Amino acid sequence: MKLFDDVSNFTASPKIYGVLFLISFFGYMFFNQAISITDPVESNYALTAKEMVLSADWVSPRIYGNVWFDKPILFYWLTALSFQLFGFSEWAARLAPALFAAVGVVLLYWFVSKTNTRRSALLAVVIMGTSFEYILLAKLVITDMVFFVFNCAALGFFYLGYVKMDGTKRWYLAAYVSMALAVLTKGPIGVLLPTLVMLLVILLQRNWTELKEMYLLTGVLLFAIVALPWYAAMYTLHGMEFINNFFGVHNYLRATVSEHPKDNVSYYYLAVFVLSMLPWSALAVKALIQGYKDLRSRKSPLLLFLFLWITAYFGFYSLMATKYLTYTFPILFPVAILTAIQLERMLAQGKTKEIFYWIGVPAALLMVGYMIAAYRYLAGWELGLATAGLLLFLVFSVWKARNRTAVDVFKLLCLCQLGSYIILSLFIFPAIAESRSGKEIAKSMVDLGVEKIGMYQFYSTSAVFYSGKVAIKLIPSSEVTFRQAKELDWSSKYTMPTQGIVEFGAKPPLSDRLIIVRGKQREQFLLETARFNYQLLKDSKGLSYYSIKE
Repeated sequence: MKLFDDVSNFTASPKIYGVLFLISFFGYMFFNQAISITDPVESNYALTAKEMVLSADWVSPRIYGNVWFDKPILFYWLTALSFQLFGFSEWAARLAPALFAAVGVVLLYWFVSKTNTRRSALLAVVIMGTSFEYILLAKLVITDMVFFVFNCAALGFFYLGYVKMDGTKRWYLAAYVSMALAVLTKGPIGVLLPTLVMLLVILLQRNWTELKEMYLLTGVLLFAIVALPWYAAMYTLHGMEFINNFFGVHNYLRATVSEHPKDNVSYYYLAVFVLSMLPWSALAVKALIQGYKDLRSRKSPLLLFLFLWITAYFGFYSLMATKYLTYTFPILFPVAILTAIQLERMLAQGKTKEIFYWIGVPAALLMVGYMIAAYRYLAGWELGLATAGLLLFLVFSVWKARNRTAVDVFKLLCLCQLGSYIILSLFIFPAIAESRSGKEIAKSMVDLGVEKIGMYQFYSTSAVFYSGKVAIKLIPSSEVTFRQAKELDWSSKYTMPTQGIVEFGAKPPLSDRLIIVRGKQREQFLLETARFNYQLLKDSKGLSYYSIKE
């Protein structure tokens, strides 16, 4: 492997983009067919895309047969198109995130090779592409990876236009289109945050004349042509219901009222950053500190741009009421670049021990975390094989790192990352997904041959996705009244069919109704339905299946 010893020959050919894309794409798609669709998030996107195909309505996203205003249309289009071409499967559902993850890798390499050295571009790709959050979101059926690509493309194109890369400012036009696609993926935030970064760059450099060269009128027109037709169509079809739900609940409410109050802690995104960048977290912190020192000692448009990008996203989402693990995901792009610059410097200086400690120790801790996950979710030969593999890579890396050059140690750590990823994809990811999926519930729903189904005080959307049978969630009647009384409330985002428990208890459901109960709620269910003659049909994996006796 002379990849990091003499990268110039390897990267001189345009074929590098195709090679990076193919390696990344097939890597992120590896064993995806074995990873079940999980609750509560993935299943919403998968089911909505499935209903889009079945209903042939490619304008209004639907779930449980009802129009759903949670996210814009683009991710649903991508997933629905995959279903249309390849069928309703885990592999097809995970195609779009993996595809865009590969595009993100190529985008990063292309941007860094234009603004820095080719070696730092390749290092940045390795850092971002193997970081824990990037690997995870490359496989999850959610909008974040697609949004990441358009978001980073918008800011990347802006910077190239700002510094007049290749002697032209037409990069700005690509930035406007990228922001429009981001808005079609995740909403107004797709234009708000990139615009904030752009304005901060211009403000701090007092370069107001740049606004005249940004093709503002043409750019706004391009943005409108790409982004607005779907929004206009939704307003035409659904009127104020679309405005109140999409902009009210899913945007305004998200910013002002916390959906998960327990996450409202000052260190939330610091902890997310450490986890998301593993095993590069320690080196990334070192790179941020060194990069800030470099920025203070010399004027660098690239360093200023990268730090403003990180600060704007980190600060904005820290101020928002609702916090999610994936909100600050786009900062991995600039952080990977800064970390690559630091790593390139360390490799050039031959700092073997520093590289081993700054990368190897976090990598070892990450492997320990994988072993803990293996013990929790695996059993039998799978547990033994996964644990042995992780331990083997851990011991092998420590043993082989002795008396090696900095480049040798780095390549060894990359090899260990590859081995860990293979074990994750083969064993740990599928086991975790199975524990969070309703695939087994769906199988029981189909095998029992009952059409009318109720889920007692829980709901599995993935069971609906796999079975094709829409169940009713049985909830307290007070909760039904509360949902009807308030429009702008988090409860309004849940659109599954519901029925009050008191209403349900007043008279027995139809004889062909199947009731699914979690083990911890079984006693309460039997107490509330004591007047009716329910029989247990099946107990499986902590779930009980009941029907009323004839």
